[in-house]
Amino acid sequence: MEVNERIVKKRKVNRAKQPVNMVHREKRMPSRALYTKKFKAPLKKVRKNEYDPKEEARLENIVFGDPSDIINNLPNEEESNESKTVTTSSNDSEHSKEAAWVDEDDVKYSVQAAARIQGRKIDSSVPQKLYKDYLHNKYKQLVGTPKWAELNRVDKESDDLDNEILKHSCHLEKPKVRNLPKDIIDIKALTPINKQTHTEGPIVSSVEFHPTSTVALVAGSSGILSLFQVDGIENNKLHTMQYKKFPISTAKFLQEGTEVLLGSQYYSHCHSYNLLSGKTYKVLLPHGVTNMQKCEVSPDGKLLALCGRLGEIFLLASSTKELVATLKMNTRCRALCFTSDNKNLITHGDSNEMYIWDLNSRMCIHRAVDDGCLSCESIAMSPSGQFLATGSKEGVVNLYDTKTVLENQIPVPLKIVLNLVTSVTSLKFNSHSEILAMSSNKKHNAFKMMHLPSFTVFSNFPTFQTNIMMPETIDFSPSSGYLSVSNRSNSAFLYRLKHYGNY
Repeated sequence: MEVNERIVKKRKVNRAKQPVNMVHREKRMPSRALYTKKFKAPLKKVRKNEYDPKEEARLENIVFGDPSDIINNLPNEEESNESKTVTTSSNDSEHSKEAAWVDEDDVKYSVQAAARIQGRKIDSSVPQKLYKDYLHNKYKQLVGTPKWAELNRVDKESDDLDNEILKHSCHLEKPKVRNLPKDIIDIKALTPINKQTHTEGPIVSSVEFHPTSTVALVAGSSGILSLFQVDGIENNKLHTMQYKKFPISTAKFLQEGTEVLLGSQYYSHCHSYNLLSGKTYKVLLPHGVTNMQKCEVSPDGKLLALCGRLGEIFLLASSTKELVATLKMNTRCRALCFTSDNKNLITHGDSNEMYIWDLNSRMCIHRAVDDGCLSCESIAMSPSGQFLATGSKEGVVNLYDTKTVLENQIPVPLKIVLNLVTSVTSLKFNSHSEILAMSSNKKHNAFKMMHLPSFTVFSNFPTFQTNIMMPETIDFSPSSGYLSVSNRSNSAFLYRLKHYGNY
């Protein structure tokens, strides 16, 4: 018995000496059982929010308002008559308007009581009894009555019912067109339009924006036409057409953007590409028309004007490409443009005279001398019809008022631009007639833009870091948001004019 008692005592002593973790280890659950309990138990599914159309409609009405309220809240004739009588009576009793906020304590304090509380002295001869009247009169003497406190103030916008409707949260007010600031233009270089291809040829002879969608065409001397989706970031390629042994000299959108006309200075035929059907057609030019190096489209899209080799100007129907009329100058025609009203055609060439043709009678109705010009290389008219610009081989750009050119034999230029020193090969106005872009393909970075009507050349573009190389053609997007300049190095550069809209 004694031996057994000693053994039991030793066991108790040994257990007391063991650490706490060892004592409770036997009571713990095995690790494998814990793992299965923690990770093999079924997961609880998170309940997704169910779509409640009624709740969404209720929240929309709270935040945006109910569109039907606009019509329901419009006053009837009787209500409008009643409101007129109410307004006339309210005008008679202007001072009957209640204050927006009234402090009850203001009536309690007199002038002397307020002075006593503030520990200062106020002359007893003050006519006001209440302290608020005293402060009101003192403020009037020092500052005067502010405009926001005038009772007979009329809010012009509140009188216009249309403006009130347009200011409703469900409608957008048409933004006002701001005038373009002069001297410095806010411009940003973007990804070139043809960055994904660069196969149009070393000379990118044509770049043009689609009149109704964010699409642009790029064509060049390798006979390849490419269409791109213009976004300024990727400019994804939409389609490419290749015309073998047909260097493209000009490419134009026709028929409201459903057709692309392609011409070359080496062949007496052209190609027509239909964007809707995706088919291309070869079209022979009328007899006597040997090439299509320069082509201009009338503003209404009905006529095409081509320059001949011996002073001829050919007028073609844009739909059928048939010859409508042939005009003849005394010298070779090198540049031409239509007036914005589709009534006249202005041509220029190897002389100092501009020819004005009447498109109805097909007769030359007037001649005007281009100041200081020996031979013209380019001509352009603003979309507004106010300005006419001519570019000579001497690098001089003359800007005229269109009326003076149409009426006077020796018109005086509004502005003579001497920023370019080589032949001015391209002139282009933007759609708002606020910018005139000019370039020369004879010199590196020979590109300038002029602000209208201040006649100042933008000084911040191009910069020393700008690398346009030999600029070939210029085009603005329909809303002047983008500017594209092609060159003789496989590229069609794209720039963002931040003053205007997205496209």
